Amino acid sequence: MCCDMKMIALIAGILLIAAALTWRAIRYARVRKGIRAGLADDDPAMRMAAVRQAVELGLATTAPALLRAVRVEADPNVRAMVIEAVASRQWEPASTAAIVELRLWAKAYSDVRPELQRPGVGTDPLLPGVAGTVLPPSLHPLREKEFRRRGATDVATDDDADETRAAHAPDPDPLASTRVLVTGAGGAAGVSVIRALRDAGHYVIAVDADRQAVGLLLADEGHAVPRYDDPTYLAALIRIATVYEAQALICTVAEEYLVLSTATEYLEEAGLRTLMPSIETVRTCVDKWLFAQAMEAAALPVPATVLGGEGEVAGPWIVKPRNGRGSRDVHAVSTKKQLAAALALTPAPIVQTQVVGREFTADALVYPAGELCGVAPRWRLATKGGISTLGATFDDHVVNDVVGRVLKTIGHVGPANVQGFVTDDGSVVIVEVNPRFSGGLPLSLHAGADLVGEYLRAIMGREPRPERLVVRPGVTMFRHFDEVYEG
Repeated sequence: MCCDMKMIALIAGILLIAAALTWRAIRYARVRKGIRAGLADDDPAMRMAAVRQAVELGLATTAPALLRAVRVEADPNVRAMVIEAVASRQWEPASTAAIVELRLWAKAYSDVRPELQRPGVGTDPLLPGVAGTVLPPSLHPLREKEFRRRGATDVATDDDADETRAAHAPDPDPLASTRVLVTGAGGAAGVSVIRALRDAGHYVIAVDADRQAVGLLLADEGHAVPRYDDPTYLAALIRIATVYEAQALICTVAEEYLVLSTATEYLEEAGLRTLMPSIETVRTCVDKWLFAQAMEAAALPVPATVLGGEGEVAGPWIVKPRNGRGSRDVHAVSTKKQLAAALALTPAPIVQTQVVGREFTADALVYPAGELCGVAPRWRLATKGGISTLGATFDDHVVNDVVGRVLKTIGHVGPANVQGFVTDDGSVVIVEVNPRFSGGLPLSLHAGADLVGEYLRAIMGREPRPERLVVRPGVTMFRHFDEVYEG
């Protein structure tokens, strides 16, 4: 009894700590949001007040916001205050490239006008565009990596001036350099999303529960976070989003939605825009028994399914975990003896009649209004660990129609990959739906379906462009290993 009470007290303590961390992260996000709003205010006095508040919070978390402010700031007094603020925090470690770049700019700007000490004292500093002016700091997505490589000791030379000015020119597309937080950086889907976003010029902050996840090295910033079922997961995610001023969230791990879908208010407080399926949809997808029941209730084609050893379906059989993923613990069996052994080996098993036919995955995107904007089907010609290693796109209106009906039945929004078979008689049978991007996403992207770009547009509230989600049939993908090095 005493041990039970201690355990209850321990669990209660952990939950209280997690709640406190989450509350602190939310409060922190609100302060950061207020600073960003103040720096963008039309009143110079409000902008100066925001600079003072940013300094109190520290450069480690506010340097990116100050960089953005001085990029467009025309008031000499506000610029002078930023320089003074940076000088007052010289004791703070240069823990990020943003701090380094801000300090380089402040030093160079002060060197141009040494008489600039406090607002209103001496001659006004030169403004951008005037000969001899120090350009505002760069905000190019690759600048942080560049500063790391160069040791944060160089500034742009005269030969770089034209290129630097071009980098500072306003981009006509407001989505051209969005700061995107991507979860699941160690999975095939996460890596594909990170690469697609980087190729499009976006700034990517990647997170994963595995500190050695390769996607952490492929992104502009990479950080480890607790697992989604850890009480501190949400607080850690919000903190990273706040520090790096992430604007949009792309989740590539279906189970993480079980937490994220219930915390949209907190995520929005941190400045993150999202477009996620409901928690009911996620639960239906991650639980293969619930999914089979939902399909049967809607008269949609799924394999005959029973839960565990309760009841019988025709063989040969597929035995798999009710909540499994990545083809783990999946057994194909053909005799009753093999079936009994597979049931004993599989955690929380379901049993399905094995489907014979050509296996496919269809990448799809559903906009907030429930509009299916695009379907990109591909044959799974070879797989390893549940991920396609050889595939080819195809076009089949029957497959597209069934995929659309399945996604509508479960009420899905956002990206999804629907897996199934086309049997010898042309029938389509659906096996499962993953409410996220697939591991074979690169094939759909290469074949012309810009699923990542259009999903980001949907997150940011833009209208759908179905014409950009049309896949070219007959494109084949051959997957191979690749290496990334650190150090």
